[in-house]
Amino acid sequence: MNEETIDIRELIEIVWKGKVVIIVSIIAAMLIAGLLSFFLIGKKYESKAMVQITTNTAADGIVKQYIDSEFTSQVFAERIKNQTFIDQIFNVTSKEVSSTNLNVNVNPATDMISLSYTSTDPEKSSEVLTTLINEQKATMSGSLQNEFTLLADSYTKESKKLSDEIRDLIKLYNGTVRSNNLPEILILQSMIPTQLIVNLTEEQLASLVNVDGEIQNNLMQLQMRIESKSAEYRKVLEQYQSVLTNIESFRTEPLIKTIIVPTIPEKPSSPNALLNIAISIIIGAMIGLGIVFIRKYWQETSPENK
Repeated sequence: MNEETIDIRELIEIVWKGKVVIIVSIIAAMLIAGLLSFFLIGKKYESKAMVQITTNTAADGIVKQYIDSEFTSQVFAERIKNQTFIDQIFNVTSKEVSSTNLNVNVNPATDMISLSYTSTDPEKSSEVLTTLINEQKATMSGSLQNEFTLLADSYTKESKKLSDEIRDLIKLYNGTVRSNNLPEILILQSMIPTQLIVNLTEEQLASLVNVDGEIQNNLMQLQMRIESKSAEYRKVLEQYQSVLTNIESFRTEPLIKTIIVPTIPEKPSSPNALLNIAISIIIGAMIGLGIVFIRKYWQETSPENK
């Protein structure tokens, strides 16, 4: 216990004797921190905003699948941080507007996206963040519109293919009727505008009953194939119309909501002078203590004291 008391007392005495060195170190560190914070380090201003992504839309089916896959908080966050995207917007090559100054945080539970952009000019920080958000909305909307257009084109090709197949099947059906000198009433109409006339009427069914068994079987099989292809054709047309409607009426506003518009900062976000000075006090004290103890060690181990 006495040894511990003596050791502690010696440490306190060493620190007390070196108090001037410690105080000078602290003051020097504070002065350096103050000079850096107030005069040398440039001030930076941070504009903040909040955006929410929602998939609450009246669309359904494949259109809703496209919207749900495109409009997500993760997709928005990754794309808005992309430096290539930023360069295309601001047409810069000198990295004036950099993704390193853009901070994006996603809350998966709420699909809320917190954004902030730091600049040496408070108004510029707000303008850049506003532009990034608006351009990203337009980009995502344009991307989805392109997807819808490609989808509509694919449905157009598919409907053309199906209509050609149906016409070929009807031609084969009618050819079978004519080649076997069957009643003309069995002849099927191919198409009128976009509506298929392929269902057998009661009169046609009655005539078909009196046809030879093998021919009747062939005609019935062709009829089933025609009906199957017709159902596919109608489904494709419905999907095509749905896509066309969404191309004309689609808007990003309900899906990407700006909850908090980019702010114009009134005070600089950095440097934080008070924090820097507080840290400098700790660093200065550590340096001062280090000098004091090294000096004590040097004195005690000096050959002159042996």
